[in-house]
Amino acid sequence: MSYATSPARLIVACCALPLLIACESTPPELDSSLIPASQRKDYQLTMSKAKACPINLAELIDIRSSKDLLVGSSNVTEDTLYSLLQQSLEAMNVSPDIEAANSVKVVLNRAFIKSLGSNMVATVVLNVKYKPDYADEYSPATTFRGQSMNVNASVSEKESNQIAIDAMKTAIDDATKRIKSSLLHNCGNALSELEAV
Repeated sequence: MSYATSPARLIVACCALPLLIACESTPPELDSSLIPASQRKDYQLTMSKAKACPINLAELIDIRSSKDLLVGSSNVTEDTLYSLLQQSLEAMNVSPDIEAANSVKVVLNRAFIKSLGSNMVATVVLNVKYKPDYADEYSPATTFRGQSMNVNASVSEKESNQIAIDAMKTAIDDATKRIKSSLLHNCGNALSELEAV
């Protein structure tokens, strides 16, 4: 009996494994440089719409336990990172100076840089709470991750620090674009004006 059921169980397990793996893994979002030429126009339109949508930045805070990023033997300071995040949000039309019905609270949760061979990989994690004009309270926090990879081979410490800053800036830009793209359905009038052009 056990001899007959063992192969059957093995077959079921082998068939179920790819299904479980497929359910657990989600494909990463494409970097714009990797988007096929035929789809690039749609991507650029989506980004234009995202930038056109004005959002009030009600709060921007850094809750990381360690505020500086160590790169080699030097730091990318908290002020530099905070400034990069603020600039990236403003470039995507998210600012405390914007009087918009929709608003967000952004929390810098994590930021880290790892060296992988000759590459430097920067990752940033932002938690975002959103309040559309029709709501009284902010939504539960949604997590947005941004990532980038820069080549970091045979360079000086000063150059390495700049590569780290550039990599982190790209990762932050990636995350803020994802935030804005996720909120497009709440942008209403700002987008209809853009589509009419």
